[in-house]
Amino acid sequence: SAERPERSRNAKAQARHRAKRKAYIEQLEQTVTKLQTAMGVTPEHVAALPPPLAKIRELEQENARLAKENDELRRL
Repeated sequence: SAERPERSRNAKAQARHRAKRKAYIEQLEQTVTKLQTAMGVTPEHVAALPPPLAKIRELEQENARLAKENDELRRL
């Protein structure tokens, strides 16, 4: 019975944490929506964006191509 109040306190703390996390996520979602509206970006535009990893790979490839081109121009 000595452990019972401790569990109850822990359960209450976990519930508070979950509620805070949920409120924080909702606030972030509202902020994103406001920013998208301010910038005139629709959810369709966002959905049409390439995945970040694909864009990163594309930029890395372009960077490598430009570095090679740079080296060739320096040699000339």
